[in-house]
Amino acid sequence: MEKLTIYLGSRCNLSCAYCHRVADAKEPSISEGLLRYIRKKKNLSIRFIGGEPTLYMDEIQKVVDAAPGATFSITTNGVLFGKYRSYFLNHHFHVCLSFDGSHESLRGFDPFQKVLDYPWVAVSCTLYHGNTDFTQILKSFAVKEKIIGRSLSFFPHIMHVTSKENEAYALNREDYRNIVRQWEDCVTELVEGYEKYGIINDRYMGLFWGLYQREQAKYRFGETYCVNHRVKKCDASGRFFTCLYLRNQALPEASPIGRQKRIMEAKFPRCWHCLVYPYCGGACIKSRQHELECYFYKRLYTWWIAFSKQHRKAIDELGGVI
Repeated sequence: MEKLTIYLGSRCNLSCAYCHRVADAKEPSISEGLLRYIRKKKNLSIRFIGGEPTLYMDEIQKVVDAAPGATFSITTNGVLFGKYRSYFLNHHFHVCLSFDGSHESLRGFDPFQKVLDYPWVAVSCTLYHGNTDFTQILKSFAVKEKIIGRSLSFFPHIMHVTSKENEAYALNREDYRNIVRQWEDCVTELVEGYEKYGIINDRYMGLFWGLYQREQAKYRFGETYCVNHRVKKCDASGRFFTCLYLRNQALPEASPIGRQKRIMEAKFPRCWHCLVYPYCGGACIKSRQHELECYFYKRLYTWWIAFSKQHRKAIDELGGVI
């Protein structure tokens, strides 16, 4: 299945201080060229992002109408989720809600204030300086589970320093050390608990999945997490990019990996022979702290490679559960 991520635009009804998107002076609408591209695809998975994508529902509907056989997902802050719930349900959208779990939220909105009656929900949790304590985050998740009446899996991603505006929330080396240690501890508890007792701790499955899916990725040099042989990323006009949040390096539709490979060769030649590149895809190639992110991924995935060899059977069984 081919995966396409569409960046609809930069408008947002919240203002998270750590956000790494850069706004366009003029935002494009969904182009006829992009709709033609989508109509040609027979087996497509489409993900909508922003800004806040629910502010672009007219554009989303154009894409959905053009791809009746596709699967859809959306990453949203949840402010307008109730308004569009029925539409998402009717079109089988997988909805990823943003919730960081910090005791002092920078988002200004809590998407988990009442019973959540929706079958396909994930949670995106951003780790930034000041929000790296897994115990605190998991406590927050546990509180929300009692309110919404369902379990939540902790699926974190790290914030990326892309400007002076968000560098105050940059993760430092000590933050990364702590994140790796906690990640290792949680996944070890999950896997060894499953081996001993056959019990799956759902709370840690997001952390496990974050490692397991990268193991399956097998990125080749020139591919990144954002753009690879499975995933392409474009804006509403149908232009393809290395990164949708910055959109300052365009890629040709026909051979995006070839162009991206030349970019990687020029900027990060050491990635070519790195043991963990097949897992991390070169980290965030737009981050102003690429060296620190590289340090983080090397530590995390080097541990995972050794750990997975020792627990292969359990890991594959858990991977099959998701």
